[in-house]
Amino acid sequence: MNPADFRSREANAFLAGLQQPERVQDELLRKLLAANADCEFGRAHGFAGIDDFAAYQRAVPVAKYEAFEPAIERIVAGEQGVLTTEPVKRFFLTSGSMAKSKYIPVTNTLVRAKSRAFGVYWAEVFARHPEVRAGRMVTNFSDSGEAVKAAGSGLPCSSESAYWAGVTRATSLSETPIIPKMVAQIGDHEGRYYTLARILLEEEFTVMMTLNPSTILLLFQKIESYADELIDDIANGGIAERIKCGDAVRSYVAERYRGNPARAEQLRALRAHGRLLAHQAWPTLALAICWRSPMLSPYLELLAPHLGDVAVRDYILMASEGVMAIPIDDGRSGGPLALGVHLYEFIPEDEIDRPDPTVLLPHQLEDGKTYVIVLTNGSGLWRYNIGDVVRVRGFVERTPAIEFLHRAGSTCSLTGEKLTEDQVTAAVRDVARALELTVQGFTLAPAPSGFPRYIAYVEFAGEPDPRGLRQFPERLDDALEQHNIEYGGKRSSQRLAPPELAWVRSGGYEARRRQRLAGGASDSQIKPTHLTRDSGFGEQFDIVQRFVAS
Repeated sequence: MNPADFRSREANAFLAGLQQPERVQDELLRKLLAANADCEFGRAHGFAGIDDFAAYQRAVPVAKYEAFEPAIERIVAGEQGVLTTEPVKRFFLTSGSMAKSKYIPVTNTLVRAKSRAFGVYWAEVFARHPEVRAGRMVTNFSDSGEAVKAAGSGLPCSSESAYWAGVTRATSLSETPIIPKMVAQIGDHEGRYYTLARILLEEEFTVMMTLNPSTILLLFQKIESYADELIDDIANGGIAERIKCGDAVRSYVAERYRGNPARAEQLRALRAHGRLLAHQAWPTLALAICWRSPMLSPYLELLAPHLGDVAVRDYILMASEGVMAIPIDDGRSGGPLALGVHLYEFIPEDEIDRPDPTVLLPHQLEDGKTYVIVLTNGSGLWRYNIGDVVRVRGFVERTPAIEFLHRAGSTCSLTGEKLTEDQVTAAVRDVARALELTVQGFTLAPAPSGFPRYIAYVEFAGEPDPRGLRQFPERLDDALEQHNIEYGGKRSSQRLAPPELAWVRSGGYEARRRQRLAGGASDSQIKPTHLTRDSGFGEQFDIVQRFVAS
């Protein structure tokens, strides 16, 4: 069967457009300007007289959310025609990195643009994995919440995931969810993951999808931790009395899963030969979908033995504000720029703090270089600095393939070294591999007192080798020097003390995750913090032992 048979007209148009990024951008620019020439923002910036990108860049400054906020507040209060001619239909709420939620205006144009990106993504998934098209998919590991009404306008406001959860998805996978909403809504963290495992171990599916790989990893770890109890439940039916899942869920599981001794025996046999791993427990599983950013590489490495030969594909690089890249291959981070979905410009990362930085178009980017994305989404955000730092990983035809690295500003500099989150992630990954240590979670933070130094708060799987622990700080010192050109100079000039390892007691990072979930964050919003400027970060952990490089 030809994989092209599974590609949609939209997917073929997208792939063809990768050969001509300038044309695709120019056509969309003219379309968006014409459609919004009569709104307040369009009149103020002379959209009617703009006919190319250079004129657009002269007329409209690059801006962050704060610059749009007064206009957005007016829309929230009930005004229309402010940032777009087309009416705003709702708002996506995003926690972002700000103290309060951002209200992202959503028009039909934005919904159609994102829907197109989703369609292209799934068409490429089906082209590579036609067997999953008729299969079932597991997605809803946690509840996305409900929409509320905005004061003044009365327009609905919700997380983006909650919105799409209520819309028929654009794939032909089974629409009957394996995980009912009431299970995703279980408030008790342990109870929810146990119930997820209990249900899934009696189901067949071809795709497992969640944005955050730590969510899948946690599920697989719970399956191993509770294997005996789960197998007993499968054999006998229902769910263990001690599990806090609520009466409705308990009744649902008891009614639907009444006892399956044959399945229980299969799982016991698998466990008797070693670990109870996902690729063995679910032989129909063909594809796992989750973010594959370098920032998440520690979790992906921990996932690898669970998944075996199961393909892993990155999900769309996106935010509530828009889509940035559409992955088209398995096993890679990122994908080609989502040409035709929105308009894209780029500022070199090392120029982001300049008052007049260089601004580049997609065809002007260089392989291996890092940039901050400037987005025009057709829904009111014009030349919007979204704050994401991406790296170019080659080109597909003439269009750059990009991967997410970190948020702009996700840096720490005690004496001018300007460490970035991806540098720290790479350094810890290298050290863990060299010392054969398995890292469950880690964060590099400034020491709270004393001469300036960094402390690596690291949680290990199992009982780490004492020799590895002793060597860790010195190896980390060397690795940071390799990944950051300024770090070695600061150390050799004695302006920066050697790093320290703070060994975090097992369960510390999971407790932090639970605390954030209890505070209202969703699974997809809980991204790992591998570098922080917060010198008090370690106060939340129980430290087993500390080690300092010589």
